[in-house]
Amino acid sequence: MDINPTNSYQNMLNMLGKGSSQNTDGQPAATDANAGKVKAASQTSGSAATNRASDTNAYSDKVSLSYRAEKLSKISTEFFGGTIQSSQIPALTQRLYENGFLNDSQYRDLGGAQQKVSAISQANAFISRQILAEPDGNSEMARQLVQVANVLANMDAPTTPELRRAEADAYEFMASHSEALQQQGAPEELRQGFTRVMEVLEALDKVRKQEQSTGALSSYASVQEAWQSMQNDEE
Repeated sequence: MDINPTNSYQNMLNMLGKGSSQNTDGQPAATDANAGKVKAASQTSGSAATNRASDTNAYSDKVSLSYRAEKLSKISTEFFGGTIQSSQIPALTQRLYENGFLNDSQYRDLGGAQQKVSAISQANAFISRQILAEPDGNSEMARQLVQVANVLANMDAPTTPELRRAEADAYEFMASHSEALQQQGAPEELRQGFTRVMEVLEALDKVRKQEQSTGALSSYASVQEAWQSMQNDEE
């Protein structure tokens, strides 16, 4: 079945460009009280990674606004270039969720509950929400969050020294902020979100190291499998 591209999904996409920083359902976005916790963590963690310029940063001064615009543009091009098919709706919903435009409750309401959400999708969604909700779009915090998002987006890319350095920087950034948030008594949902991203980065590092011995290239599936294996080991 075909769906006219001017339906509610297209209208929702247009609305997201105006007010996507708003969040509901208690999601751990960096807004209101949580924003203060995250900003304080960014000032106290002192990550050495912030002193290095990343080769993958292709965003303008207003990082969070550029991030939002780029993601919306890609989604619009992918799904609304013509008539959208009903079979594409699950993929569209998934893309909106992973890019931070839907919170968990909205994702479930649109049918996301019918498909299991991977740890990678959860990590992508969390980081994207933090970027979109960052109060100061030009802050170092926003830039570092974008670098983490870049690492997650490139986990299936061939290994290079630059990519491995970016992955190490991303983990260092997340670890230092997680520790600072813990010390400051940040909301549990926020701390859990940072922890999930760290777990995915740890799984990615495990897969990258296996690449060197087995020659098998990293993929989203292999990272998800490594993450699941790590969870099983902890049980």
